[in-house]
Amino acid sequence: MSTLTRNRAFLPILLLTALAIALVAVACGGDDDDDDTDAGSAAFQSVQVGDLTISDAWVRAATSANVTAAYMTIKSKGAADTLISASSPIAGMVQLHEVVTEGATSKMQEKPGGFPIPANGTAELKPGGWHVMLMDLKQKPREGEKVEITLKFEKAGEVKIVAPVKKAAGMSPDMKDENGHGHGDARTPMGGMGGGRASPTPSGY
Repeated sequence: MSTLTRNRAFLPILLLTALAIALVAVACGGDDDDDDTDAGSAAFQSVQVGDLTISDAWVRAATSANVTAAYMTIKSKGAADTLISASSPIAGMVQLHEVVTEGATSKMQEKPGGFPIPANGTAELKPGGWHVMLMDLKQKPREGEKVEITLKFEKAGEVKIVAPVKKAAGMSPDMKDENGHGHGDARTPMGGMGGGRASPTPSGY
């Protein structure tokens, strides 16, 4: 058999081998892309405790202020309950805040009694309304990170969530109270719902 004939005989085998290698490379590349997508996902997985379901939780990425806020939706499929307090390892102080409007001025203050969740109803924590205020930050959460928060309910007890950090539109500058101090410097006794002094509300909180 001549050299030319032998080369022609091996040509289909070489082509099939090259095709197989190419397909393997494409498959591996697709797996890598999927892993990158999953790693970059900041979706919060709903958490259930008793009759309550906690969903859509997220923490605002911190700016230069020593404070940030967490938001979420809490739904009850049964009896009423109340979120009475919260804590986080990244914050020296955590309070439950509401935004109140007096005339043309809006301000933040501790929510007396905590956040009620009505029976078979929903409590929504969102910018410009109820929110969990994280103050005296030990570390400032950055976009893409996650923050651990422990929520304490009157009936359901404690539940730990891990919320993704997101950058919100309308990020505000440092938060100052009426004395010019950062909001995180307001030393309100823990557990004293309604005892905290109000602070001017920056846009978005």
